[in-house]
This record gives sequence, structure tokens and C-alpha cells, in this order.
Amino acid sequence: MSEPMTGGCLCGAIRYEAAGEPVFALLCHCRDCQRQSGSAYGAGLRLPAAGFRVTAGDPKLYLKAADSGNTISRAFCGDCGTMVFLRVSARPDLVAIRAGTLDDPSVFRPEADIFVRSAQPWDHMDPDLPKHGTYPPGKAYEPQR
Repeated sequence: MSEPMTGGCLCGAIRYEAAGEPVFALLCHCRDCQRQSGSAYGAGLRLPAAGFRVTAGDPKLYLKAADSGNTISRAFCGDCGTMVFLRVSARPDLVAIRAGTLDDPSVFRPEADIFVRSAQPWDHMDPDLPKHGTYPPGKAYEPQR
């Protein structure tokens, strides 16, 4: 297994460590990610929750129901406001960290653009990445069986 990835918020109050290989790297264009990021999309890595831990600070949580019916729990720094990671109720085995919060964000390699049905016309997406109107087949946040 590779070295754990580390990261944190803008002010450094929240720090984390993530061990394990990413399950999926994505650029999400849903409206919630646009609003949360203040940009065209949220860049994120889904990782096994078993290898994730907050090493410093106490993130604040914001809960919201998604269009899918899942509850999304977004963890952010109460001091600087950085959204650091999120969890989806249907997949407690995964945690999604924001690529920009990584100490070395160059390790992020997006595999797909998702929720492109909500993408903004001024967002010029990489034409080489697969595009999905919602979740790609086999990658959805569906309950595990």
C-alpha cells in the first residue's frame, strides 16, 4: 500500500490522513457542488472510509438531502470555511475528500465528469474525460448489498 495522503483546510485547523487506494476520482458538476465550491464543479476523491481519519481539529457538519434522496454530510472548517470532505448516507464505507485540500493535489487524476446535465456553459471540460449526466454506471452512491 502507498503512503497515506494528507491534507487539511486553508487555515490548518482541520487536518486529515487517508490511507488506501482511491475508488473513484471525479469532477462533479451538480448544483450543490457548484454552490459549495463557488466554481463550476467539485473535484473529489472517493476513498475507503476505514483508512480515513481526522488528525487535528473538529470539523463542523452541514447535512443536506440530495436529489437522489441520500443525506450528504459535508465537513468543513468552522474557522476558515473550507469544505474538506463529505460522506453520503448510502455509502458509509466511503469518504470523499476535496482534491484541493490535499497537501499534494497533483496526485489527483480525474476519471470522469459527472452531473454534466448541470454543467455551466462557460465551463470548458476536458474532452478526453467521460461525461455522465448523473452518476456513471457502477459508481453511484447506491446502498451496498
